Amino acid sequence: MDSHDDRTESCLFSSLFSPAEVICRTPETDRDKVLRGLLRLLAQRASIGDIDEALRAVLVREDDLPTIVAPGMAMPHARLETLSGLVVGIATSEQGILFDPRSPDSFVKLIVLTLTPKNAPGAYLQAIGSLARVCQDPSTADVVANLPTAEDV
Repeated sequence: MDSHDDRTESCLFSSLFSPAEVICRTPETDRDKVLRGLLRLLAQRASIGDIDEALRAVLVREDDLPTIVAPGMAMPHARLETLSGLVVGIATSEQGILFDPRSPDSFVKLIVLTLTPKNAPGAYLQAIGSLARVCQDPSTADVVANLPTAEDV
């Protein structure tokens, strides 16, 4: 892959969401409440279907194997029948969100929620691949969590 392709992929992630899909500096520290808030926000922008059903789909995956993908960062995801395309929501927290209730030190400052159509399994892999390029620096979660506005995120 040449450097042009890398730039395209890196830019791709930032094009997957807008400030309207960002909860910036949430005071909430409970993972499930933050995820429900993100799903409510996303439901205003896309046809994600029933919020409770979407939350259950995300939590089934998270309760089995939490998706903490980098220091201070989690990327929960679910594949939903109701979606026609990829949907991304982001939540940031300065104090941290307890992400894995079984592990009291699993606080994250950045949650990237990814919802994909059930019939497009490659969409999640594309999103996480482009996110991985953006987040190679281990301080990314701290830097993003301290951004003051959704537009900055």
